[in-house]
Amino acid sequence: MTGLAPEPFGVSRWLMAWRFDIVGVLIALLLLGGYLWLLVAARQRGVRWPWWRVAAYLVMGVGTLVYVTCGVVGVYRQTFLWMFAAQVAVLGTVTPMGLALGDPLRLLTAARGTDTVVHRAIRTRVVRVLTFPVVSFLLDLVGILAVFFTPYGAHAVRSQLIGTLLILQLLIVGLLYVLPTLGDDLLPAWATPPVRAFLAFLDGVADAVPGVLVMTANSLLLPHFPGFSHAADALRGGLSHTMDQKYAGGALLAVAESIGIPMIAAVFIEWLRSDAAEARATDAELDRAEALRATGAGAGQESAPAAPDSGPPDGAATEKPWWLTDPRLADRFGNRDD
Repeated sequence: MTGLAPEPFGVSRWLMAWRFDIVGVLIALLLLGGYLWLLVAARQRGVRWPWWRVAAYLVMGVGTLVYVTCGVVGVYRQTFLWMFAAQVAVLGTVTPMGLALGDPLRLLTAARGTDTVVHRAIRTRVVRVLTFPVVSFLLDLVGILAVFFTPYGAHAVRSQLIGTLLILQLLIVGLLYVLPTLGDDLLPAWATPPVRAFLAFLDGVADAVPGVLVMTANSLLLPHFPGFSHAADALRGGLSHTMDQKYAGGALLAVAESIGIPMIAAVFIEWLRSDAAEARATDAELDRAEALRATGAGAGQESAPAAPDSGPPDGAATEKPWWLTDPRLADRFGNRDD
């Protein structure tokens, strides 16, 4: 949004090319500050948060956001269409998944309880509709297609305001799909772990659609892209506009498919954790029931009066032992003392 790249692209630029993007930095600081505040609040309540969730949130979530807005992708997003496509793909898939793996909603519950503004918003009908798998899936797919098949993408590259709206759209819509898929509380009861695993697989397949369509397009989709101007020819290293567009489709496809397998793996891990938690809850319930039965039986034995000596085998009660009253044994024991 600050113009074309300052110099031609080279291998060293992957690590050396950086710029300060106010939008990316502000969003990253908000995400980072809120999460760290929740971690401290949860720790004060005695909750120890898994370290790998913190790492996923910081590296895969906030880290990728900073890299594609302030790093080499952000620097060359106006020069190469494939760099812009890579930014769109990362912000729409990788960054939301990293943020979702941090499990911010469960961390919020651990830190502040369930009566917060966020929890009340989640329970509203609007959010329930937006997080419904079909709705969030279509929003994600249509949103990415609109970037490349309408003037939306070209305007987002040129305008600071529209570019900011695009970043927020990609992050929010991505979270609307990923958070319910990896969580337990945002989907209907029928969305069991196996169903969520299928949804993750379906998302991986569908995310390939924009990349394939962009890669196979016969005409330039964004003819007014800044990198297609004569002023950018010296920075592009001879890369043609048509080939740049094919690379853009390849970038969309590569990022979408590279995140598909980790997404499915994360859902399977959540599935295993859910089964293990259910098994522990069932075992604990059975142990409590057994303990209650044992306590009740012991209390009954202590409070009941002492029972008389057992009667004869036919159940008749008598003051003498049964072996003295049993006709079959009377001849043998009848003349003996008790």
